[in-house]
Amino acid sequence: MFERKRGSKVFLRSGIVSGVFSLLVLIFLSFGYQNAFASGAPAIVDTQWLADNMGGKRIVHVGTPAPQAPKAYGMKHVDGAMFLSTKGLLNVLGNGVKPPDKAKFEALMSKFGISNDTHVVIYGADSGNPFSVNAFWLMKYFGHEKVSYLDGGIKKWAREKRKTVSGPPPKVDATKYSATPDPSILASADYVLQNLNNDKVLLVDTRAKQEYKGNPRRNKRGGHIPGAVLLEFRSTNVKKDGTFKSAGDLKSAYEAKGVKGDKEIITYCQAGIRAAHTYIILKHVLGYPNVRNYVGSIAEWSRLDPKKYPMVK
Repeated sequence: MFERKRGSKVFLRSGIVSGVFSLLVLIFLSFGYQNAFASGAPAIVDTQWLADNMGGKRIVHVGTPAPQAPKAYGMKHVDGAMFLSTKGLLNVLGNGVKPPDKAKFEALMSKFGISNDTHVVIYGADSGNPFSVNAFWLMKYFGHEKVSYLDGGIKKWAREKRKTVSGPPPKVDATKYSATPDPSILASADYVLQNLNNDKVLLVDTRAKQEYKGNPRRNKRGGHIPGAVLLEFRSTNVKKDGTFKSAGDLKSAYEAKGVKGDKEIITYCQAGIRAAHTYIILKHVLGYPNVRNYVGSIAEWSRLDPKKYPMVK
């Protein structure tokens, strides 16, 4: 209740505070996901948001590993989007034995005309493309504050008959970019090893069930890291239409396997690509405070001394 007898100033002040709070709540709900204000840019955006906020953004289209990916980009992409191949992405990411390459990342950002204060919007074919989500993770790892991920990608954008263009990437002026890595979202093999018996840390294997159970693929050993829970990235995180599942559905799926925000979560897969997909869900959709991507993943772990770095089936 307002104290009218103390004068209109109290009433006005209370009304302003209430109005501002209500406005913030409405903005937050309009994004629908956690961490909407964490860096001055929403982590996850929908197609309508991008259509309404095209100005001043650097958009990056991340291709799939398919040979026809550059051609697909050339035939149809969001106006102004640069093209990042999976080869270019992996050139920066590396194999996980060492942290992602800072100098190569800075060179890529400079080539794309991205400055430290540029708002970057990343997308792929749809939200099931883990390479495009890995590009988002890389930008977060290298300390880029204003980066958003377009939910649904080019498929949703085109399905809604929004403007697309064809042809090569636009010509942009090179910039000077300076990266500041954030080691708190990266895990090494030794970091995983140190926390195998830590009940405050949980490993999430984002691969397919067959890999988790022992199919070695190209690896020296098959199976999974002891204690890891299996939550295959695409079936867990993505709807049939290629967009992310709702925060409520995601929360239920992860909590049912004991993956909760009161633990530190380490995601892994074959080489940190699918793991980055689950990273964005846990960190930027569900708002879990401590999430790391083990980039080396099974490709590295399976090559290490089995007596020290165990695997189970």
